[in-house]
Amino acid sequence: MKGPLNPEVSVLHIHTLPVISGSGLNTFLTMKGLERKKYRAHLACAPGGRLIPLVRNHGMRVITFRNLVQPLNPGRDALAVLHMTLFMKRNPYHIVHTHNSKAGFVGRLAARLAGVPVVVHTVHGFSFHDEEPPWRQRLFRIAERLASHWCDCMIFISQPLVDWALQEKIGDPEKAVKIYSGIELDRFKPVAGEEAKRLRKKWRLGEQDAVVGIVSKLWDGKGHDTLIRAFREIRNRKEGARLVIVGDGYLLKRLRDLVDKYALKDAVVFTGFQEDVAQVLGTFDVAVLPSLFEGMGRVLLEAMAMEKPVVASRVGGIPDLVEHGVNGYLVSPGDAKELEHYVLAILGDPPLGRRMGREGRQRISSRFSADTMVDSIDRVYRELLSRKGVSLDS
Repeated sequence: MKGPLNPEVSVLHIHTLPVISGSGLNTFLTMKGLERKKYRAHLACAPGGRLIPLVRNHGMRVITFRNLVQPLNPGRDALAVLHMTLFMKRNPYHIVHTHNSKAGFVGRLAARLAGVPVVVHTVHGFSFHDEEPPWRQRLFRIAERLASHWCDCMIFISQPLVDWALQEKIGDPEKAVKIYSGIELDRFKPVAGEEAKRLRKKWRLGEQDAVVGIVSKLWDGKGHDTLIRAFREIRNRKEGARLVIVGDGYLLKRLRDLVDKYALKDAVVFTGFQEDVAQVLGTFDVAVLPSLFEGMGRVLLEAMAMEKPVVASRVGGIPDLVEHGVNGYLVSPGDAKELEHYVLAILGDPPLGRRMGREGRQRISSRFSADTMVDSIDRVYRELLSRKGVSLDS
């Protein structure tokens, strides 16, 4: 189905927490791209969070549901299903597109109860990873298998997630589609010369400092404590090493206390949340993401687009992006010694870091652009709506 869309084709995206993170940005960029393609895109989420003004500032509607909460809460989860179902009945949508586990379960069920023609779910990761207690892993597996029957298509943002789902018997292989999470390539470009100096000066970093950086929510599972332990030894072995931690979250005080415990306060910069991540990524010599679990790790794409070598955990979809020894290094999750080793390997060999950076940029081809992601999602929508007999052409 080609041609312009009828402007009344509407999509409700459901994302539990309205935070600017990997899945949140994926959702926002999808909505933004769909609006350009003449869909009418709305967001449903919990109240609060920076994703809400970002969406609204781009002229798109946000509907908040106070019972849509991240922790497992049967009572509030049931109310969220009820309220969403009633909302969708009063405000019919052609498509409901859910993101992540909680919104995926609640949103898919509500959409089916409301009789929404097309239901799509994007898997950004699974909640039954090894860091969860066994009983929660079992519960979340059951929930994912059940919810997979309530949608017409499951989009996976990396091949390892596809393989994981099939291994766990989640979803129908015939309904699985891989669409990489895209970034706005024009926003993430290599910086050098005076621009690089300006960015370092902004963050009080010296031109000769060896800068290790991480961009991530300050939440459990991202490996910040592993990175700080590794950096303690990096600092001892590499003169002028600095650590830049970008992001905010509930772990801030604990991480600051750990930095103080290791007497690293003068070597570590906490920038807080930064809307323009490229401004900070431009200061890095190596970008690190030592996550314990990860759907894909879009910040790695952003760093690679800016020709930064990367060191990241061998988990989730990260091996889809990082080829060990080519555009960066893969390490075992939670292994501070291994992380230290490979970060020092890059810091100690600047030509190696530059080669890895160039290789990373080359890998950020059209398949990782936001436009390619939206085009692929558009094709999925059109095909599914066509099957349901809904005409999209004006």
